[in-house]
Amino acid sequence: MLRLLIFLAVNILGCLAACNTCNSNGISCTSDTEFQFCSSASEPIGDLYNCPSGYYCTDSTPICSSVATSATCTGCNTCSTDKRFACTGRNTFALCLGESTPSASIGGSCGTELVCNVENENICGSATKYAVTCSGSGSSTCGSTTITNATEYCQSLQAVGRYPYGAVTATTCRQYVNCYIANGVYLGNVYSCPGSTFFDSTSRLCTTQTQARCSDTVTCLSLNGRSLP
Repeated sequence: MLRLLIFLAVNILGCLAACNTCNSNGISCTSDTEFQFCSSASEPIGDLYNCPSGYYCTDSTPICSSVATSATCTGCNTCSTDKRFACTGRNTFALCLGESTPSASIGGSCGTELVCNVENENICGSATKYAVTCSGSGSSTCGSTTITNATEYCQSLQAVGRYPYGAVTATTCRQYVNCYIANGVYLGNVYSCPGSTFFDSTSRLCTTQTQARCSDTVTCLSLNGRSLP
């Protein structure tokens, strides 16, 4: 029994240590779905990238995997049992609004001194009283991430296909990244859906239906340790 407990403790600590840490694949997972590239000095740098919907950040290759158990950072983006909110980072959260998945446009920050805990009814609390549910760094734009280099993004995914580009209704929600292989190298380009259509991340086609992830504005809330009204 003692050996089993030691084994589990080592594995749990190893998993937590991999969050916000440069791994052998040259990236740092900041949450179960977000990552940054690492510098030659093994430090996370640059923009925060999102894995495609249904994929998780790993410490191996490919960077994003559809196998949930391969996620390096766990506990992130999982709604509380009452479906009120999910922790998206150490100090950030998103509202679940009664659904099983967190909102892509409504979230907030606990500030720098408090942490998000999925079992805390007030969402944010002191780190001395509550454990950190999600050890990722979260996102300053409440989960909305801009892809600045399509080829770099596709090379990180190591996968062919079409993926969402953004979540702004009038602009990026109408666009998508197309990943393909040329001469054995992964490349990517950003394309726009025709007319007034939107990119559907499920069917990976352009459709006339507005997608759930699309929003005109990204709403951020600041709790500072207080519960929502």
